Amino acid sequence: MAEQGAEKVPAARIEALSPAKRALLDSLARRRKSATSGDPTASAGGPVRLRSGAADSGEPIVLVHPIGGGVFCYAELSGLIPGDREVIGLAADRFLRQAAPPSVEELADHYLGLLRDRGVDRPAVLAGWSFGGVVAYEMARRHTTPAGTPAQDGGVPVVLIDSAPWPRQTGAWSRATMLEMFVEDLLGSGGVTVDRVPVEPAVWQLPVPDALAAAARQLTARGLDLGLPHADMTDRYTVFAHATAAMQRHRPRPRSGPLTLLHAEHSQAYPDTWTALARDIAPTVLRVPGDHFSVLRPPTVHRVAEALGQAAGVPDSPAPRSPAPASGPATTPPQHRSTR
Repeated sequence: MAEQGAEKVPAARIEALSPAKRALLDSLARRRKSATSGDPTASAGGPVRLRSGAADSGEPIVLVHPIGGGVFCYAELSGLIPGDREVIGLAADRFLRQAAPPSVEELADHYLGLLRDRGVDRPAVLAGWSFGGVVAYEMARRHTTPAGTPAQDGGVPVVLIDSAPWPRQTGAWSRATMLEMFVEDLLGSGGVTVDRVPVEPAVWQLPVPDALAAAARQLTARGLDLGLPHADMTDRYTVFAHATAAMQRHRPRPRSGPLTLLHAEHSQAYPDTWTALARDIAPTVLRVPGDHFSVLRPPTVHRVAEALGQAAGVPDSPAPRSPAPASGPATTPPQHRSTR
């Protein structure tokens, strides 16, 4: 098995991965091995180099993890972004695994601090898929110069990849719903789309470890493999639940600065809220093919890469295509439940 951020990938699945994804798996495995061997400079989370950059290419493009905490979902995207900037992924670390879930604001400040510790004072672009976009937006809103004053250049460009805040009219999920949505998300991230998770409803009433184990057994019996050892699944559930709680409490505030919104045509993560919050600069809204989970897979991932190159100011980067108006407000929780 190989590591996938905080989880492991069965050998059979590794054989089907692209070279870029295999290379990232190897890198993440080395990081986790160093962290568990007591190396104080290593961490299983935090900044992860997804692509090396040229020496004179400027500040990196930063991609914030989706709701499950991993950055493996960005392996293909990072290699397609035009130009030669470094690409850094921000994976969930201990901050999102503490006993009480942090707020989105606290998470944004924490990640900005990790970037500063790495010598990144002003990312070329802050971007994120799903929940990662919510955090990236707040990071850009809270970003200051090294002197601690607000930036005067219009702010860090932000690219939100099929991302939406939690709908105000939707309350917090019950624990049973949280468990079901977590498993649904694992299936969706693995390319399996279901109207409802094929697990007996009574399973979601069990204690979390027992529910996850029972769900995995029932899905395996139906030919659906979640691909995670039980201990890793429980850890990822903690990250998922804490990130969901943070998003449910969060209310984004207006900001100035360049903003690009990519909306998958078959997703409920509508861009209306973000367009209403934009100040001074009208956001670029792009409708792209596919659904919430396919937006980072070919062919749509190429469109996402183009938008990131444009936002980073890469010379001769293809211009974003097919601007489209927002599709209308979401009436149910948007599909931010992406974990990989």
